Amino acid sequence: MKKLFLLGLVILLFAACEQKDTRYTQNSPEIDMVKKVIEDYNSKDYNMNVIADTSKTFFNNKKNPMSKTELVAYHKANDANYSKRGFTGEDPEYEMVVTDDGETWVNAWLDWQATLKGSGKVIDMPVHLTYRFADGKIVRQVGMWDPTEVILGLQEIEAEKAMSVDEKTIKSTIDAVVKAWNANDQKTMATLMTDDMVRTANGTVVAKSPAEYGSNLMDVFFTGFPDFKVTLDDYKIIGNKAIINWTCTGTNTGTFQGKSTNKPIKTHGLSIWTIEKDGRASREDAYYDNLTLFQQLGYMPELQ
Repeated sequence: MKKLFLLGLVILLFAACEQKDTRYTQNSPEIDMVKKVIEDYNSKDYNMNVIADTSKTFFNNKKNPMSKTELVAYHKANDANYSKRGFTGEDPEYEMVVTDDGETWVNAWLDWQATLKGSGKVIDMPVHLTYRFADGKIVRQVGMWDPTEVILGLQEIEAEKAMSVDEKTIKSTIDAVVKAWNANDQKTMATLMTDDMVRTANGTVVAKSPAEYGSNLMDVFFTGFPDFKVTLDDYKIIGNKAIINWTCTGTNTGTFQGKSTNKPIKTHGLSIWTIEKDGRASREDAYYDNLTLFQQLGYMPELQ
């Protein structure tokens, strides 16, 4: 009797597992259909044969659905903003779930990347998509992602279009300076500066010529951090001055202040650049927190 009881229990557990497997899977015809939708999106093929004509699509909202026709128009309108865009195929995850109410849903967690046509800025962000199936068709799809970086990028493009000629000259100089920094191109950097260029750091003069800018700054940082990189986070142009917020990163694999720690650094700062009428920079006043930099390198203990 005991053996029969145990055998019955095993059968019940097996049946429960079988039932669970039918409720959740990562391999199904529905998942293959979603993968085809993603593939078609990447190739800009909007025939959408697997989507029902009566389907409803919700992107970053839950009250204003798009019809199938509106969805196609939405994608085509957005495509105009990018020189290229699509899901990268980097670590995608798919699952199919059957709810207690018998509804079949496919969830997808994907990585999406695009290059803005007007600026060349690359945007990379995670996207969650979920699809409900009925009678072999997608009848509902929901997409959620953070559009902030895209919106800000498009706003920057529009702001640049509205710039005066002088503002465009200043912005062009700043972009060239950042590019020269990242390439450690001191020759190009010198052409972007007046002969009497002055650079201060937290109020202290550290360079009084393009040559000193190269030897006292660029040489120092690229010797200590061979992978040194400057990123322009934000900027504002007022008159002939550009106020920029920047981030610097690098790894201390070289010698910096007599040490090589192999530690990464990331520091933020603000610079005020003065640009002359010929587009060359005559002054940079930089402000940043040296304490944070030294703490990241382990030169001093963290403050409590």
